[in-house]
Amino acid sequence: MRVIGGYAVLGLLGRGGMGAVYKVRHLGLGRVAALKLLAPAPELLAVAGAAELERRFLAEARTMAALHHDNIAPVWDLGRDHLGRPYFVMDYGCTTVGGLIGETYRAEAPSRALPLARAADVALQTLAGLARLHYAGIVHRDVKPFNLLLDGPRVRLIDLGLSRLRGERMALHPSEKVGSPFYAAPEQEADPEAADARSDLYAVGVTLAHLLTGRLPLPGAPRPSALCPDLDADWDAFLARACAPDPARRFASARAMAAALAALLAAWNERTARACALAPGPVAPAAAPAPGPLRAAPVKTGPRTGPEAFGLDALWRPRAYPPTAFCERGDGTVAEERSGLLWERDGTPYAVDYAQALEHVAALNRAALGGHADWRLPTVPELTTLLRPVARGQDHCLEPCFDPARARLWSADRRTFHSAWSADAELGHIAHHDLDCRLFARAVRG
Repeated sequence: MRVIGGYAVLGLLGRGGMGAVYKVRHLGLGRVAALKLLAPAPELLAVAGAAELERRFLAEARTMAALHHDNIAPVWDLGRDHLGRPYFVMDYGCTTVGGLIGETYRAEAPSRALPLARAADVALQTLAGLARLHYAGIVHRDVKPFNLLLDGPRVRLIDLGLSRLRGERMALHPSEKVGSPFYAAPEQEADPEAADARSDLYAVGVTLAHLLTGRLPLPGAPRPSALCPDLDADWDAFLARACAPDPARRFASARAMAAALAALLAAWNERTARACALAPGPVAPAAAPAPGPLRAAPVKTGPRTGPEAFGLDALWRPRAYPPTAFCERGDGTVAEERSGLLWERDGTPYAVDYAQALEHVAALNRAALGGHADWRLPTVPELTTLLRPVARGQDHCLEPCFDPARARLWSADRRTFHSAWSADAELGHIAHHDLDCRLFARAVRG
């Protein structure tokens, strides 16, 4: 077992130019955390120098530790490994916004879009974190979906390694770039020292457009409202201002941008509520053949399993969402008449790790929920019957059968010894998580 300081290494989360981030467990408390270790790539070390890289690394740790805000990931330990390399420890999150939308390092490739309200919430939380950074005189300079950590519904800014304090000049080699392609503002790409708070707001605008449409707002791309039917000319104007090449045309501050976005969201909510009040009742789904028997026995697939093994597309969504007919039975259960499955109505009241999910199922069987004692976690094919496309237009008027706040669900199918498959019923796709992540559990039988 590899140990760094007082932490056992559980696995590698990622590696970049500055070093590596590990998933670790505190040897005394058992708390799972993320540990960032300074181990720069030789190319970066050659151009920037060891002393400058260590200065940046320690500045990142101290900056994050000093800023107490819900939307900035806290740093709560700092030390050195047996080779004298510095590390710092922060909260561990099982995924980022980049992972949520299925973004790859080919950022221009299509990704999963979020429902409008969810996308706006991510942007508003990001802006709240940036407002705190900017108040302290700090420009992040690398806002992007992969640097937005998700802790349940909470969004937290991470990776302040490229941030700059007001008045500070970073010793940059001419070959060094600051920021990420597509997300960095034009003035930042031309001169990293010219970046100010408005450069971060440009990155938020690009991120929000990506979340809403599943596409980056590249030059020549269709306007956002042509890609997402929930948007209109006001949203187009907002995103155009946020992503303006000229920083003088952007919002003046994170607070101003957040206020404008909140007003847009409020108007959209009001408009949607009026439309739903006038909408006809739900339409019965068209008749379709009942699905064949769904696999009930759990499997362990291995880490190289691709979406095609589950009949999914490249973004892990059903190629065709199955028609369903749910019927609440009044005894804490919901029947799905086409597949013959019987579902637990509520599921766990809190997000739980995998072991706790299994204990929840065992408790249901001891209590004989609905008169049955053969409840179990669902397999991936069974979870797929709960998935729907991301809500758009009239879909917002449909009353959900299950609590939408408990949308991320454990599967009985294991991916590896340390991870299991899961479903995201809000975004309509299959995913996987480490067993110590916290999702919801909803039992099934049939």
